[in-house]
Amino acid sequence: MKVIKGSLEDLKRLQKKYSAEQAKAEKQAKEQARQKKSVSGSAAAAALSSEDAALFRQSVKGVTPLPGSNRISHVASPKSPNALVLARRAQAEGKAAPALNPAPGARQDTRPVQVGKNEPADDNTYVQHAHGKDLLKKLARGTWPVSATLDLHGTTAEQAAERFDRFIQSCLQHQIRCVCIIHGKGYGSKDGQAVLKEMVKAWLRQLEATQAFIQAPESMGGTGALLVLLNTKA
Repeated sequence: MKVIKGSLEDLKRLQKKYSAEQAKAEKQAKEQARQKKSVSGSAAAAALSSEDAALFRQSVKGVTPLPGSNRISHVASPKSPNALVLARRAQAEGKAAPALNPAPGARQDTRPVQVGKNEPADDNTYVQHAHGKDLLKKLARGTWPVSATLDLHGTTAEQAAERFDRFIQSCLQHQIRCVCIIHGKGYGSKDGQAVLKEMVKAWLRQLEATQAFIQAPESMGGTGALLVLLNTKA
């Protein structure tokens, strides 16, 4: 039997050379195919473009250009914020809220009148005669979230009456049902009497739009504030 002489290293070297030549040939074949495809694609595009140009010229052959017009390009103006959002923002910043058209039936006489001597001054709760006591429980449970707050700290009776009137009108116009009115605890008044507290309760009882009110929870002022439920449909 014949024996083929040669080392293992020679065999590996030949195999490596063959693999390299094969890879080079494959790469060249791919490059040629890519170039051929590119050339054929460009020719087809050029032919198509020529046909399209001829078709377009034939289509517009009898068309007369329009004279220059005075058209003005319309640019949509940015949408302005909702009026209610603006009013609430102004109120939060302590500014005068923008005037809005009242909601149907919203305008009521909300001007406070002088507190009479016969006004009840014991109770921190009130519910309109047309509603049951369960309205007070719902108000205490937070069924209606507080949407606006009036702080009357440091105001005189006259100032408080004016601010109360503007506040209630704004709430009715904006369809705000539940509000918090902070009247204070009377620490800064004569004899430590909470004068504004009794005045605010009397005003609310005389107001047709007041459905109910209760003393606010401690987190919102406790004995120095009231939660009020308004009838915005009146």
